[in-house]
Amino acid sequence: MSKLCDNCKRQGRVWCPHNAALEIRARIAPTLKRDMFGPTPPHVFVGHNFYPNVYWGPLVSSEAASDDPRDMYGMSLEKIIESRAGLVRGMKKDSVKTSSRMLSEAQSAVMSIKPVDVEARFSRDPVFSLEMDDVTHPMGASAPIEKFKVTDNPSVPKKVDSLATDSTLANEAIVELLLSGFDVHYLSKLLTAGILGKKENKKMVPTKWAITATDDMAAKHMMESVRDNREIEEPCVYSNTYLDNHFEILMLPGNWEYEQFEAALTPEIEERVKKRKSAANLKFEHAAWENWKMGSGVNFFSEEHEPYHGRSDYAERQGGGYYAARLGVVEALYRMRRQARVVLFREIGSSYTVPVGVWEVRENVRHAFENAPVKFATREEALSHVASQLAIPLPEYMKKSKVLLQRRLTEF
Repeated sequence: MSKLCDNCKRQGRVWCPHNAALEIRARIAPTLKRDMFGPTPPHVFVGHNFYPNVYWGPLVSSEAASDDPRDMYGMSLEKIIESRAGLVRGMKKDSVKTSSRMLSEAQSAVMSIKPVDVEARFSRDPVFSLEMDDVTHPMGASAPIEKFKVTDNPSVPKKVDSLATDSTLANEAIVELLLSGFDVHYLSKLLTAGILGKKENKKMVPTKWAITATDDMAAKHMMESVRDNREIEEPCVYSNTYLDNHFEILMLPGNWEYEQFEAALTPEIEERVKKRKSAANLKFEHAAWENWKMGSGVNFFSEEHEPYHGRSDYAERQGGGYYAARLGVVEALYRMRRQARVVLFREIGSSYTVPVGVWEVRENVRHAFENAPVKFATREEALSHVASQLAIPLPEYMKKSKVLLQRRLTEF
């Protein structure tokens, strides 16, 4: 555990990303060389600045590591950042429509479902600088790259190899691979590297755009089936917490509709919740909170909604997190062969000090549906249960909710 810096102490944090970065840098810096060789998670990072002329490059590691979110789930925040910081990002500026030898080598690596041995040469020793983003994984050192070569045989599935040389539209290829059992994480990497699509239209896609686009395309495909399914019979709630991100997913009988709340809690509200929950013989009742002020309890608070037929505009207030969470919900309904009105609550605790990417949101929601649901006879009982699990008073959510303020004739 890293010692807290003065700034983190003032903010009431339990872990300091600043001192942790210094510690990670001290351990990793000696391994950063101009020439690197080793087993590398097949991945290409494409930036979005200066589009369509972007900085892109393969990620290179001197030791075996996994970038699959399903493997990373359960790791501590410190472990995630340290494992990702060991990857060196090669940087080269090109048009997204480039067709260079280096890109071809990188694409062959990305198509592999297993780590591949690679050789890389940079124009100088990589410089460590821990970069965080709310959509993509954390990244460590970077340097301009001169050479990149795959030195063993990539393990490429036949289906992927076929679609890479086929003249299939990118979104159709993603749906076909999704139906073949490939996860969206792998599919977003293929999209990023410009592997999918008609030959004349192939181009690299900025990583953060590709991740969100893949989540969106996958969910929209499954929603076509979900909308034709029977409604769930009774209200139920699924829950999960990981990396101090707490999720309550309320599912109500009715046609497909989705609403998502996100709130970042302050240490003050977390302390207040602890005191109330630990008070002897005191019923924890959100509605009874005196002098509640939203501004004093959260760093940000947002709501996004989509009706039965979906939405055409981008979920600007929540960005990639909205699409990652929605995918987890739609996947679950798709497996259940049911549809429902869904309200998802995400409360982000103050110890989630640095973002690790929207994969955390997606995996958090997926794991919520691996837990047994709590079922209820009535909507009111379900809402009461949800209220008892949230830090922010439920009435504050209901003021902004488009789903919870609706009532159906069957509920009277």
